[in-house]
Amino acid sequence: MPALSALFAAAAQPLAPAPARLAPWTTALRAQQPEGAFAAVYKVGDEHLVFLAAQHANRTGSPTFKLIADAFAHFRFDTVIAEGFPTARGPNPARTLQYVADNGPRADGFVEAGELYPTAIGAQAQGAKLWGGEAHDLAVKARLVLSGVAVEDLLGFYALRNIPQWIREKKIHQAGDPRLRPLIDVALDRDRATLQLPATILPDFESWSAWYARINGRPIGADFVTEEAGPLADGKFGSNRIAAAISRERAAYLHELIVAHLNKRESVLVVFGASHLMIHRPALDAALGPPCYAGTDLRRGAGECL
Repeated sequence: MPALSALFAAAAQPLAPAPARLAPWTTALRAQQPEGAFAAVYKVGDEHLVFLAAQHANRTGSPTFKLIADAFAHFRFDTVIAEGFPTARGPNPARTLQYVADNGPRADGFVEAGELYPTAIGAQAQGAKLWGGEAHDLAVKARLVLSGVAVEDLLGFYALRNIPQWIREKKIHQAGDPRLRPLIDVALDRDRATLQLPATILPDFESWSAWYARINGRPIGADFVTEEAGPLADGKFGSNRIAAAISRERAAYLHELIVAHLNKRESVLVVFGASHLMIHRPALDAALGPPCYAGTDLRRGAGECL
């Protein structure tokens, strides 16, 4: 029965990651991104992968929160991979779970922890392991330095990328808010330690502001736009190109992490920002085949895929 033997042999073969197929984030790809939160569901043997593309949200009634609730209502997961903290913290990291517990819904429906809150709560309710989907910062730094990115640019961008989140969390109204100064100073100290850089690299808000003006061609202020923190490979801001270099390393790491968990015969939920699914689709399709469902109705997705 050589045909049957070949079938079993093929089934036993591990999935092969395809990081070379990750798409660069460009203005053209951004234009193809659907409005709102959406998801792609892949059938992988007896398991499944749900990659949920979140529109970063801080409201319990948001489409992102609803889609996350639908994912847990209609699918069972062994592993949940979330954006914003490193895999190196291990499964169900106490630090992350405490942050979620301390920053849940307020009386007005605002959730400082954002979509991480329903993601972590859903994982706990199902008994799934919650993992961070981020590479270790030192590994990212080493690869970027080898590719020619200056450590000053890496540290400067690490601080810059917080600004949209601080605005969502109402810590500042906009980037001309005087409250930005102490937030940047704290971020620089933290990220300098994380990246193991000397205190002489962007030591304070003034040096960071000068770096920002050099990179983006204007002083930091109220005209800051969220796009400046985005990884657009063909974006008009200098910070976009730094972000794009970081994004390539993050995406390759996440792709290989997803495939590694699937190769352990685990069903996996990934909750990352919407642009990440657009970047990952070609690589996931190459590694797993096309999704059995893509859209916003995960009840329908479960019906088509389970």
